Amino acid sequence: MTEERHAWEAGAHDWVELARNNPDGPRLAHDESIRSLLPPPRGLTLDVGCGEGRWTRELRERGYEAVGLDRSEKLLEEARAADPDGRYELAEAGSLPVEAGGAQLVLCVNVLMHVVDLDAVVREFARALARGGAAVLGLTHPVMEAGTFDEEANELRLHDYFAAEEHAIPLGHGHVFHQHRTIEQYVRPFLGAGFVLDGLCEIPGRTGTVPRFLDLRFRKGA
Repeated sequence: MTEERHAWEAGAHDWVELARNNPDGPRLAHDESIRSLLPPPRGLTLDVGCGEGRWTRELRERGYEAVGLDRSEKLLEEARAADPDGRYELAEAGSLPVEAGGAQLVLCVNVLMHVVDLDAVVREFARALARGGAAVLGLTHPVMEAGTFDEEANELRLHDYFAAEEHAIPLGHGHVFHQHRTIEQYVRPFLGAGFVLDGLCEIPGRTGTVPRFLDLRFRKGA
């Protein structure tokens, strides 16, 4: 088990508290953006990095045949407790428990920033999705990952936007890691794997002047 997996297991309670009880304006707008990018229910949906399962639960309520997948057994236990009739499985983003072309939708919200080998995960999404299937992604905006925001001055200070850096994100008494990438570095692997970008939303933070989230939809081509 990697250091980050240990951190997710140890911080599972804190993450559940954050996910379920601490909504704010930008996060709610982020959720609405994700909903706007979802295609209609059709076939199997994989919620990759489902955490405590809130998106899997919502998808099931909306009529999707959704399966929640996560690397943290403790978070999956929380998901199963909240949704006893749901399907939740232990899995890594780079090794999905589905046959080639077996899924119509991959949803992956607030996960890819933690992925070290993005190319391998994108290839796995391409393998799992049927032709015409969609990958809907929610990300922390790369601009926010490469800067510091001064709320008093309402000013974002960027530095080293193009530097591929890892930085720690607090979680409970420990921390997990984000891999900083540019927008191009997120998009290029998908284009190289035969996807087409057909949806993009940028969600501002509390002041409405700088971006906080980036949401993307890719379609798998021929």
